[in-house]
Amino acid sequence: MNQEQFELIFEKLTTRLKEVLQRILAGETDADIAAAMEIGEPTVRKHIERICEKFGLSNENSDIRRHKRSDLVTLVAKYKPDLLTEYQLKFTHQIEAITDKNDHNICDFILQLLSVNHPINEEFNKFILRFNCNEQEKKQIAKSLNKIGYEHYLNSDFNIALSYLKLAIEFKHDFASAHYNLGATYEKIDHWIPACEHYKVAMRYQNRAGEAAINNLARLEILQGNSAAAVEMIAPILSKVKDHTVKAALHKNLGWAYFQQTFYELAKQHLFISLELENDYPPAYCLLAQVQAAVGDKENSIIFWRKFLESYAQEQKLKSVRSHLPELEIWKLDAMRNIMETAI
Repeated sequence: MNQEQFELIFEKLTTRLKEVLQRILAGETDADIAAAMEIGEPTVRKHIERICEKFGLSNENSDIRRHKRSDLVTLVAKYKPDLLTEYQLKFTHQIEAITDKNDHNICDFILQLLSVNHPINEEFNKFILRFNCNEQEKKQIAKSLNKIGYEHYLNSDFNIALSYLKLAIEFKHDFASAHYNLGATYEKIDHWIPACEHYKVAMRYQNRAGEAAINNLARLEILQGNSAAAVEMIAPILSKVKDHTVKAALHKNLGWAYFQQTFYELAKQHLFISLELENDYPPAYCLLAQVQAAVGDKENSIIFWRKFLESYAQEQKLKSVRSHLPELEIWKLDAMRNIMETAI
C-alpha cells in the first residue's frame, strides 16, 4: 500500500467506520466503543472487521482481530500520523486494549511504530515514552533505536539519526554507544557543544564507545589548537585499548598533537604505530607528510602525500566513515599542491 491508496480507502470509509477507527486509535475497548456509540459489541466487532478488510488486514479469529488493532495503529502511524497524535494520550493509557504482552511482544510493537515514523518528532517521542516497559524491554528498545540511528548516520541522514539516538538514551540513560553516536552525529552538523557533552558521557564507561569518545574529543581539542589537552586525554588510556581501529585513531591523534607541539620524533613514532595497526590509514599518511616536510625531508614528504591521496581516494570509493573527516578535504588540497610544486 502507498500513501495515495491509503488516503483513498480512508476517505471512502463511512462516518461510522471512521469513528470506530478513531476510537480504536484512542485505545478504547469494544465495550467502550459500544457504549459511546450506543450499539452492541457484536456490531463493533463487525465494524472493526470491515475496517480491517478495507485496509487489507485479515480477520480470521478474535485473537487475530485483536492483533489487527495493532496493525491498524501502525498503518495509520505510517500514512496519517496526525490522526494518531490526536488520540495518543488515551491510546497510551489503555495500551493493553491493543497489545497483550503475553501474546504480542511490546518491543516489536513499539519498533513497528517507530519504523514508520521518522524523524521522530517531539509529540511522537512523548507518546512512545508513555509505554510502561520493564528494564529488559527498555534495553532491547534502546539497542534497536541505536542501531537504526547509526544506520541513518552512515547514510548521512543526520536529523533522522538524531531523532532515533536521542530516544535511545531516553530508554537507557547510561547507554555509552548511543551517547557516542549522538556525539558523532552532532559533530557532523557542526554542533560541537552537544557533541562534546555526549562524548563526555560516553567516556565515563570503560568500553569501546568510551574509548572512541575520548579519541573524538581529543581530535576536537587538536582542531582548536589545544594539543596539550589532547595528550592528557589520550596518554592515560592508550595502553588499555584493545580495539585496533580505535587504537590506531588514538595514536594518529597523539601524533597530530605532538606535531602541533613540534615534537616531531614523537609525532612520527605514534603515526607509524597508527599505520601498523591500520594499513593505509589516510590521516596518518597525511600527518607523516607534514612532519617530514617540517623536518626538511621533502622527498619522504612527497611519498607520504602520494600515499595519502591513494588511500583517501580508496576510502571515499568505499564510502568509509573515516573518509568523512572535514580536515581530510583540506589536506587533500595541500597534498595536490605540494605534489604539483615538485613536478614543476
